[in-house]
Amino acid sequence: MPKEVRNARVEKAVADALTAIDGYIEGRALSGLPNPKNRIICEKQVEHRAASVRVASLFFAWYAVADPGWDCDVLPIGYRGRFGDKLLSTGLTQRQLTFHKAITAFGENLGWKGNKLAVRLSADTDRFAEFCKVLAEAKSDERLRIASYIAAKFAESRQKTRPIPPIGADVLTFAQAKKLLFDLLELNSEGHIQQFLISALLKVHRLRYGYEIRTHHPHAADKYDETAGDIEEFHEGELVRAYEVTVRTDWKNRVADFGAKMDQYGLTKYVIMAADVNSDHELAEPAQLITFLKPFERDLAIVDIDDVLVVMAAELSATELRSAVNLAYDYLCRPNLCGRSDFQALFREVVGHWLNNLESE
Repeated sequence: MPKEVRNARVEKAVADALTAIDGYIEGRALSGLPNPKNRIICEKQVEHRAASVRVASLFFAWYAVADPGWDCDVLPIGYRGRFGDKLLSTGLTQRQLTFHKAITAFGENLGWKGNKLAVRLSADTDRFAEFCKVLAEAKSDERLRIASYIAAKFAESRQKTRPIPPIGADVLTFAQAKKLLFDLLELNSEGHIQQFLISALLKVHRLRYGYEIRTHHPHAADKYDETAGDIEEFHEGELVRAYEVTVRTDWKNRVADFGAKMDQYGLTKYVIMAADVNSDHELAEPAQLITFLKPFERDLAIVDIDDVLVVMAAELSATELRSAVNLAYDYLCRPNLCGRSDFQALFREVVGHWLNNLESE
């Protein structure tokens, strides 16, 4: 079996395409559009009847950004295989996109087996000639706008799975919502479900007031230290608050770190939502909490997760609660946030059991 050829620019193009798609899935806006002529040609590519043409166009657009010297005519070396077209297709499948129809390798589907140096995209008049001519003539900033536009179109094709079907306020009452939220909170998911549930509830609630909630990979803040917390809250683009969500028992050892994050990001308040706060002798009573926090000299709000869920179950409407629970599941399905099928299965099982109990009442 011949050894696969690796091309760092191919891998960068795939990574950049998937990163851009993730951003648009999360709600990021395009920073600019291709010029009108080029945008129309982009539309033709993403509306092509063949999924392989759509995926190849996404790849070529991002490869043109990653490799400014590419002539946009000869197939890039190493575009085939697990580091190229298969890697891209796998990433699209994981993101539950419909544009690529779960194809596994666009190169083979298009008849380009191996790294065919004889193939000329300029001669492929029915599929790529016009598009690749646009890429060849575009300057670097226009190439990026083209690639970003196609990525955004792919992101729009995402098929979301919604565990809770449309049910009304007569069914999704405060008591029923509290039961479901508490059942989800109990799941063993290394903190993923707990963080995403809180994030989704906050996001739905803050939408009322024009605030933006961003959640991160549950381990990213600790691993890379690039964010103010597990969850960040923004208003008009400015970070105004950060949240730590934890079900670990050793979180109190990190309180000084949260204070340091407040200083680093200029925050006046930091919210820690933790399990079992109400049963902790150092935290449950106000006087004891004051004593515990005094050495840190920061406005740290320490809240029991249970209390957060109760307030949200009381505050949000049935429609908002359904949206929040479905959004929490959506976070679980995003590869950049989690993507673990075992956690998704646990989530669906709990929601399904809850729905079954509703039907039997």
